[in-house]
Amino acid sequence: MNSSYESDMPRLAQQLTDKAIRALKPRAKVYTKPDGNNLHLRIAPSGAKSWQVRYLLPSGERGAVVIGDYPIMGAAEARAKTAEIHQAARTGAPIIGQRAASQAQRQTHTEAELAGLQAAEDSRTYSFTALSDKWLEAMKPGWADESYRKARLVVQTYLQPEIGTLDMRTLRSKDVTTLLRGMAAKVPSLAKKAIQFLNGIVTYCIHEGIREDDQVLVLDGVLPSHKGGHIPAVTQEQGIGPLMRAIYAYEGFVVRSALLLTAWTTLRSGVVASARWAEMDLERAEWSIPGLDDGFHETGKRKNRMKTGHAHVVSLPTQAVEMLREMQKFSGGAEYVFPAVGKMKNPHLHRDALSAALRGLGFGGKHAPHGFRAMLRTVARVKMKIDSDVLEAQLAHAKKDEIQSAYDRTMFDDERREVMQKWADYLDAQAAISDNYVVFPA
Repeated sequence: MNSSYESDMPRLAQQLTDKAIRALKPRAKVYTKPDGNNLHLRIAPSGAKSWQVRYLLPSGERGAVVIGDYPIMGAAEARAKTAEIHQAARTGAPIIGQRAASQAQRQTHTEAELAGLQAAEDSRTYSFTALSDKWLEAMKPGWADESYRKARLVVQTYLQPEIGTLDMRTLRSKDVTTLLRGMAAKVPSLAKKAIQFLNGIVTYCIHEGIREDDQVLVLDGVLPSHKGGHIPAVTQEQGIGPLMRAIYAYEGFVVRSALLLTAWTTLRSGVVASARWAEMDLERAEWSIPGLDDGFHETGKRKNRMKTGHAHVVSLPTQAVEMLREMQKFSGGAEYVFPAVGKMKNPHLHRDALSAALRGLGFGGKHAPHGFRAMLRTVARVKMKIDSDVLEAQLAHAKKDEIQSAYDRTMFDDERREVMQKWADYLDAQAAISDNYVVFPA
């Protein structure tokens, strides 16, 4: 039996979704993914995807035929065509694949009809969906993972379903204004991102020769003035105590500890969730975070660990050190400080677990893990009179130039160590609770 084909009975395979298909990346050689009923999606090294049906003739001879290209032929259409191919194979009828159908089409259509069919095919080739997907892939190597995730969310979840069929050769500002205003009413922060991404996609099309140099979109002033759109954060002193008490009362040990480390250090939740023991020096009370991660993009470029791509050293308050010593008893033999919980398949805790915990505690729309950064900047500046440059250094914000960046690293270490201990003590005082690894100010 030829091992390159399926058995006589089609295997039961989980049907491919559009999301799963878009996630399939090209490899050095052609490979296939089954959809069921001997229908396969072929992925070429170029990234082109096509549907292939493997069939069995009554004589026992096996064959395979390409029936269409994705996304021009969707999964539902491919499955219907697959059923026709199998019926033809069983009855001895001609097997008509993509090439034969194209030839027959040319023979049976007039020149005007063929021109119309070609125009329709060009519209799909130059559609917003097709070209925005290409733009995402082109931009991915230079972006941090979170930047790519957000861009894909906005483009594929909000833009493509509404304007995906529009032709990028002729797309105009008026074609997207209603969509953007609708987004502004529901997700204002993403509406701003949508404008940024739309302009990026248009620029990509100009560079590729799909649009003329002057065919830009004019979207300034499209969105209504909107107050807010910021990440929710508790910045009033009276709200800090209830927030910290709720976190201390959270039942999940791993998530609770990660939330506390986020509060004490004000680092981004993704950095906290992926903390490694190798980065921790509990004797020196320091956390050294590399600017770049060990992982690589498909292009060979290393991924950012810190948003700026620069290494960052965090002074750990005594509360954090004692918490981490407790975590060592739980995960000290593992690579990551905070292991995945529940059914998560990640090697470490997912940052969304922190957001979900705060929502479950009743702080949805009031405070997010990222909000601790705004809390530090606002409360520490106003209540504790901490110098803004020291706070900016602790928040690891990008510096205006290399000289300022070097100055922060060499001049603010002692100040930051003092500030972060005061900050942790302040949070404990606001919470006014005791815990086996909480140290209150004298």
